[in-house]
Amino acid sequence: MRTLLLFTTSAALLTCAASAQRLAAYTPAPGFISECQPANILLPAAVPPLMVYPQVPALPALAAPAGDSTFDNTIGFHWVTNGAILAAQPTPAFVPLGPIPPAIPIPAAVLAAIGGGPVTGIALDSVAGIMFLVGAPGITIGVAPIPGMPVVVPPFPLAFPFVGPITGLEWDSVAGMLYACNAAGVTYSYFPGGFPAAPPILPAILLPGMATDVAVDRTLALNPVGLRPLYVLAGPAYFDTRNPLPLMQPAGGPMGQGLAFINHSASNMPGAVCPCPATTYPIVGPIMTSVMTFGNAAWGATMTGLPPGFPMVFGFDVGGFLPGFPVINPPVGCGLGLTLTGTTILAPVAADAFGVATLPLGLIPASFLLGTGPFYMQNATLCPADPTFGIVITPVHTLYACAP
Repeated sequence: MRTLLLFTTSAALLTCAASAQRLAAYTPAPGFISECQPANILLPAAVPPLMVYPQVPALPALAAPAGDSTFDNTIGFHWVTNGAILAAQPTPAFVPLGPIPPAIPIPAAVLAAIGGGPVTGIALDSVAGIMFLVGAPGITIGVAPIPGMPVVVPPFPLAFPFVGPITGLEWDSVAGMLYACNAAGVTYSYFPGGFPAAPPILPAILLPGMATDVAVDRTLALNPVGLRPLYVLAGPAYFDTRNPLPLMQPAGGPMGQGLAFINHSASNMPGAVCPCPATTYPIVGPIMTSVMTFGNAAWGATMTGLPPGFPMVFGFDVGGFLPGFPVINPPVGCGLGLTLTGTTILAPVAADAFGVATLPLGLIPASFLLGTGPFYMQNATLCPADPTFGIVITPVHTLYACAP
């Protein structure tokens, strides 16, 4: 895939209007997580949540603004808290690369250090293994997310004027800083130690509810005004607060308490499969094998539900995509998105004995650099019902080598 590197590096320099891949909103009562795909370069419109599943183990819901969530984009699982307990669980999107930690009560000494009340925001530095916790008074502490929660970064207040209560927290591994939001949706950025990194951002729209969390886009792509999207969750919806004309998008619950960015591909037809008529294949696809994070050698794409030994062609386009997605073989399959020019790369793979075709694509140097993308993937397999080409094609996915 060395050729893929050369083209995608160039493509990344030309892209200025892409957006997030997947966000997870955590709703403590009754206790569920909804994964959403924000508007992006393939689909510039709000869509309902892609999947909704229980939060496990269920945590007793405390009064807002207690509670938050974050995502480990190195190993690939959720962290959630109700303000007094820290718990972890996988996503149905892929299998995590490591064990899921047990639920951990937050020690009384840690709660006392952040102001004595419940935790209102959590943010994970998954590279260093530091979980940052913040309370309503704006005091942040960094702990190891293991039983006992030993302190790694001593507690510190925000070293600048702010309006409380602080209701959410996020870690930016690229800039090495934290984002916090208050109940009014004002976001603050600061370095460990509490010193400001940039001026606060006020929301450009009227919020549908109390703001409870903030999440930064980890693709390193830019929104229409040339900034990395910074999403704020407010009541039943979220929006990019760095966009002066933000699109309010459904979060899946009436009052979410956590918002987390997941390094996952984005589809131009979220949730669609486009099976071959009169067959059962493909059942699901494409599926990511794990977190789409730079440095993850275990990342790849799979297609399931194929006859054993059946051919599947994984197609990548590094020069762009066909925005109209024309249906080239109606009524079979999804619309064509690959340009099928000199920028298209095709990789045939045979399904294994379980009907799964997998293409490993480790996101490691020298094949990929941090932030490589966007590049586009669309797959095809044989389909007897198609009288034109004899194939069925899947939706287009947009890919990046995301920051952890």
